[in-house]
Amino acid sequence: METRTQHPEAVQTPVPIQFRKTSSPEHAIFRKEGEYWTLGYGDKSFRLKDTKGLGYLAHLLRHPGVEFHVLDLAGGIARQQEKYEASPSTRGLPRGAEDLEEAGIHVGSLGDAGEMLDEQAKAAYKRRLSELREELEEAKEVGNVERAEHREREIDALTRELSRAVGLGGRSRRAASASERARQSITKTIKSVVERIGQSDARMGDVFSRCIKTGNFCSYRPDPDLQIAWEFAASTTEPSERPTSSGEPAPAHAGRPQASAVMLDVSPFPLAERTAFVGRESEVSAIRAAIDRALSGHGSIVMLGGGPGVGKTRLAMEMSEYASRVGFRCVVGRCYERDEPVPFLPFVEIIEGHLAQAASLEDHRRRIGDNAAELAQIAPSIRRVFPDIPQPLELPPAQKRRYLFQSVSEALTRCAQTRSYLYILDDLQWADESSLALLIHLANRIAQLPVVIIGTFRDGYSDSNPALIRTLEELVRMGVRPQKLGGLPTVAVAQMLRELSQREAPESLLSLIYEESQGNPFFVEEVYRHLVEGGKVFDAAGQFRTDIKIEEFDVPENVRLVINRRLERLDENEKRVLAAAAVIGRSFSFQLLTAISQIDVDELFTVIEKAQQMGIIIPSSEGPERPFTFTHELVRQTLLAGISAPRQARMHASVADAIELVYPDAVNERAGEIADHLIKAGSFADERKLVRNLTLAGNSALDAAAFEEARSSFLTALSHQGAISAKERAELLARLGMAEAGLEQWDTALPNLRKSLEVYIGHGDRDMIGRSFSELTDALILAGRFPDAIETARRGLAHLGREVSVDRVRLLDGLSQALASVESHAPARKARKEALHLASRPADPKLMARAVGA
Repeated sequence: METRTQHPEAVQTPVPIQFRKTSSPEHAIFRKEGEYWTLGYGDKSFRLKDTKGLGYLAHLLRHPGVEFHVLDLAGGIARQQEKYEASPSTRGLPRGAEDLEEAGIHVGSLGDAGEMLDEQAKAAYKRRLSELREELEEAKEVGNVERAEHREREIDALTRELSRAVGLGGRSRRAASASERARQSITKTIKSVVERIGQSDARMGDVFSRCIKTGNFCSYRPDPDLQIAWEFAASTTEPSERPTSSGEPAPAHAGRPQASAVMLDVSPFPLAERTAFVGRESEVSAIRAAIDRALSGHGSIVMLGGGPGVGKTRLAMEMSEYASRVGFRCVVGRCYERDEPVPFLPFVEIIEGHLAQAASLEDHRRRIGDNAAELAQIAPSIRRVFPDIPQPLELPPAQKRRYLFQSVSEALTRCAQTRSYLYILDDLQWADESSLALLIHLANRIAQLPVVIIGTFRDGYSDSNPALIRTLEELVRMGVRPQKLGGLPTVAVAQMLRELSQREAPESLLSLIYEESQGNPFFVEEVYRHLVEGGKVFDAAGQFRTDIKIEEFDVPENVRLVINRRLERLDENEKRVLAAAAVIGRSFSFQLLTAISQIDVDELFTVIEKAQQMGIIIPSSEGPERPFTFTHELVRQTLLAGISAPRQARMHASVADAIELVYPDAVNERAGEIADHLIKAGSFADERKLVRNLTLAGNSALDAAAFEEARSSFLTALSHQGAISAKERAELLARLGMAEAGLEQWDTALPNLRKSLEVYIGHGDRDMIGRSFSELTDALILAGRFPDAIETARRGLAHLGREVSVDRVRLLDGLSQALASVESHAPARKARKEALHLASRPADPKLMARAVGA
């Protein structure tokens, strides 16, 4: 195991073992079974008693090549699998100083105790080292071996002490900082468990020694010459009885095995300390009933609506925990507020969530089966994991979307054959139109599946997202009526205050908070925290003040003002860091925040710790690249409101640059995210970069049959005329026309395709002329304008002459279809025959496939 250069704590094994490069992956097991882990490599397997180190290793192995800061691991990201099992490595996230103590990290107070050595001490150490080196040389010159050895021991001791206090680039380490304590603890823990593994299997120990990197950031870097396929859970499940809400065995699904009651493999929600869940008895009862019905194969969809902070996501979270207790696997997909929508974003997260929870890569590849190519259109990142995924079928736009949706439905059905599933689609008020269309498609097909879909949406977004209104109306016609959440009753607010304060709240305080919040749970908690932090609730002995009077309290009139008052307790540097995080988005990573915040890393860790303690941010499990999230979108919006518009724009430009720098291998996949930041950057954005990313995002959307989002991207790119050449404009017009054809918007699609064609003709671009003629011909046929299609095809064939090409075959095929549609059968057969003859001459499969209409 290697470490970063600033912390060279490497695990050593006695004998390095050489491996040959393999063409197919070797199989290895790293599976938790109760209080033990089963590890296996090749034909050898063994079991080890559960420890934290094994949990850390398992998390790193699940995310090859991804760096995790030690605070993430110490904070519990590595222990989210099976978080409810009572074992040292899987007890959920530490929720305060006591849990960090359990993780082996002593926390004295927020922040740190200053530098490990001050400047005066370091200068004294360096002076003494200089003196010792001179004395060592003198001892060597006179041959005094004993004195020389003594001086060498002193030099080694002082050097180690200085190394412990000085980090990379000569920066002083902070004494007792949380990051330093976590680094020492986790490095020691991982080193110990790797040594244990090496004692049982030297080959596996050597793999970990070479491929596990520790330091401030930990990662698993697979050996490129040794491909290993890790299995983290049993690939198949045995039938077992699962309890229903009443504790009785649930009816088994006919003809399919059942999984045992396993908790969330990767929790879809932040697992930090939460206020006790109260109230919502009728909603809880209804959703539990839907989950119980799904156990017997009768799926359904549940929609939760309400204002911001009313508890929609929290209710969904509580239901996911109930579902996991009765044997469901739960996966979440979120929507985010963006100017440039990312198509199918909640389903991208769901597809990636399935992959993260897979027993092994081979098992997951087998499960997605023939639908892999279509799933990769929605979530391109899975191609990096499975390079063997074939290219999708080339289909007309309308068929492409239907085939894509059907593939998602088939994949969901295949997964549900061995396990019940709960899918949560959060914040649908920000969903793109393609995601909402896919939701309707699935809602029509889950009635006979052990699947429940819970969607949450915020009220009052009809103007900004009319597609959501149409979706809700369609769901109502299907019999799905949204459950509207309002404020909690007084008794539930009293229960919340009792849980927050661990004592019975005075009636005066309850009345005040209820009157101000109207029972909105998020507002209740924020008002309470604001009053407590202002010293207006408890006396010096820590008891409720007996003389509480409502008129003494200065309670802001809305939740944003409450949050703003709490943020005022941060210093300017802390506000600047959190503002940078807010610009990144609802969730963010250390690497991205470090790249744009321009402050010392140790200081950044201190700010993050303080923000966690205040409940502003919490650990997230959205994925390895987003370890932290704001407790609520209102917190992020309040931080953004405190930044001037020009500063926000400049910061968005910095985030776009940082994404390309931090994630160079995923720039194409993140093109929509980069474009969104560049749009928000306004005049600070590089227009060429904006157009390039809009084009990449539009092409990805078009490939995924997300025609609405593709159209939006291409239109925005075309609006930046000064940043595009004539040929680039022609390409954008052609792609825009294809997106509009997918939406059957023929009045704009056909003119755009014609404009693109004329530009290429003007430039004499023969290759693009042939493609443009064939695309326009196909579009005219789909629009039912057959005479125009015949004229266009013949014009295109005249331009191409006698050349042998795919475009000529396509034009002949299109001409044949158009002629047949107007009952010119003899000319149609002639064109068809010529297409087949042309396709057979070079024996090109693509030509033949087009000619026979495949």
